[in-house]
Amino acid sequence: MKKSIILFLLSAFFPVFAFAAPEAAFNGKTISEINIKTARISPEIVREKFLMEKGEVFNADNYDFAKQCLHDMRVFKTIDFSITDNGDNTITINIDAKDSYYVFPLIFGSGGSKNTVAAALMEANLFKSGEVAYLFGLVSTDGYMAMGGLGLNNNFFSAVIKNMEYEEKVFDNGSYNTSGFFSSADNLDDFGTPVKQYKVKSNSQRLLFSKSFMEKTSLMASFDFAEVKYSGNDTPRDAGSHNKFSFSFKKHKNSKPGGSMGGNFGALFGIGLSDIKDRLSDLEKTKYGYLINAVYENGGDYTGSDFSISKFYLKTMGNAELKKRHILTLDFSAAKVFEAPFYDKLRSPEVLSGQGVYSREFRGEEALGLGTSFAYYLIKNTTGILTLVPFVESAVIWDGGERRNLTGAGASISYRLWRIPFPIGLNYTQNVTDGSYNFSFLFGGGF
Repeated sequence: MKKSIILFLLSAFFPVFAFAAPEAAFNGKTISEINIKTARISPEIVREKFLMEKGEVFNADNYDFAKQCLHDMRVFKTIDFSITDNGDNTITINIDAKDSYYVFPLIFGSGGSKNTVAAALMEANLFKSGEVAYLFGLVSTDGYMAMGGLGLNNNFFSAVIKNMEYEEKVFDNGSYNTSGFFSSADNLDDFGTPVKQYKVKSNSQRLLFSKSFMEKTSLMASFDFAEVKYSGNDTPRDAGSHNKFSFSFKKHKNSKPGGSMGGNFGALFGIGLSDIKDRLSDLEKTKYGYLINAVYENGGDYTGSDFSISKFYLKTMGNAELKKRHILTLDFSAAKVFEAPFYDKLRSPEVLSGQGVYSREFRGEEALGLGTSFAYYLIKNTTGILTLVPFVESAVIWDGGERRNLTGAGASISYRLWRIPFPIGLNYTQNVTDGSYNFSFLFGGGF
């Protein structure tokens, strides 16, 4: 038993060596042709996404990545790949992709401490271009939001309109109640009476454009219009315009940094599940991945802002996908305000890993975050997957010389049917810093 435990721990942190994939036998040979057959979409769109070219020297690792790029389009029912050895040190790659399309409306809601109703309309590949588009609207106790987006040929456009009105509470330990459309209502029994309380009203609009390169790198630029108002006693003194530009650089490998909304809804119609066989198969060896995302925000007179804004965020993530596809993840984040009013200060959720659910947050000018989680698949078959994710995370915030810490630990368990876009489950988060806890229903996300 002791030996088994030691072997498990070693496999979690070090590579698992295995025999090379069969495609490795073609390493070093030249690709003489790539034959592509599709049902609706243009073969040239598939050729552009495949990221291997005629005349290129074949490499099995590059081939695996190119195949995954096609699966990640999520518009195919099946994709069959094969390699033909031409006998003259050249090979031919054959791709038979059965693409389809969907147009899907969705209405859902939640009740309890905060009521929310949302509706969405999504489509993918309707115009035979591999595009994904969506419209989304939400009305909540705390306000409303409307957004739309279009992803086409490695370009993504989106627009968001948001109006929020909520009570903000400040507590004697320097924490604030969390706000947002899906945040939990306050439980004052755990925290006592706030030392300050006032109402916040914000109206904002956002225009965003991003472009990806070789499926590994992306650049983003956005402009945010924001107007903030307060009412009540002892309110912050930064009511007015908070307009700003945002720029980001993202680099990743073997990680899933997120995509346009609606990318998985085709699963309801059997679309986008072309790599299920691969997802259920063991890996030949441990697969390592990473994500680096740097964001800079700036505003001032030139953006029509009443305040100077200058902020920088850095998020990094490393993950190891083990032979049985369990995933160990390490997160590190850092952020700094060079100049910004109260409303634009850093918030602790911005440097946490996102695994925990908390009723309070801290704000400040500098922040560091560190977290680790382990996605363990209890059940994995052709119907769905049951996942247990224990986690530990911590954020440190510096505010005017004061240092505040938020540390949490817990676990989530969720089940996802392959044919249903989102998993459902439960999350338990223990706030180690103040002793409070949160037990919540989980809907959404992905793995």
